[in-house]
Amino acid sequence: MRLIDFKLSTVDLDHQLPLYWEHDHQQFPIDTVTLVASHLILQSHPQAKPLTLDQLTARTRQVNGQVQLMVRPAADLMPLFGYRLSQHHLLLG
Repeated sequence: MRLIDFKLSTVDLDHQLPLYWEHDHQQFPIDTVTLVASHLILQSHPQAKPLTLDQLTARTRQVNGQVQLMVRPAADLMPLFGYRLSQHHLLLG
């Protein structure tokens, strides 16, 4: 998913929603954002406080919308394809 597509599709959502990555029915808080080449890498640390949608928007305001959203759960990068809302969380997957 490109950053611009994510921003356009979440513009009307509650900006205080916390961000989580969902994998194998488990949720991991997204707490770090790093720009590397043409990828915006979202990282998760199990005990961290998740970023909110508003914080992600603020941190990516100057980033090219064409960058691809990726998640780095460990050593490998995995592309993000979308999200869903669940119990006051924004779950990326």
